[in-house]
Amino acid sequence: MGVSGYAFAVTPSDSTNFASSSRYLYVGTGGDLNVTTFNGQDVLLVGVPGGSQIFIAADRVNSTNTTASNIVAFV
Repeated sequence: MGVSGYAFAVTPSDSTNFASSSRYLYVGTGGDLNVTTFNGQDVLLVGVPGGSQIFIAADRVNSTNTTASNIVAFV
């Protein structure tokens, strides 16, 4: 996995996908993270600590069941 060339703040949404799939997500404030992967699979990550980098090809962070915040996507 190479260096990310672009990053953006994530606003969790149950319907709006990212313009490009993420290489990884940074979680600033810990909690649960409900992610839709690039192939459409929903994954609930429970108890993600603040300051974590989650290496996942995500198309979306869903608002339902996401309690983590200050999320940044790197593509």
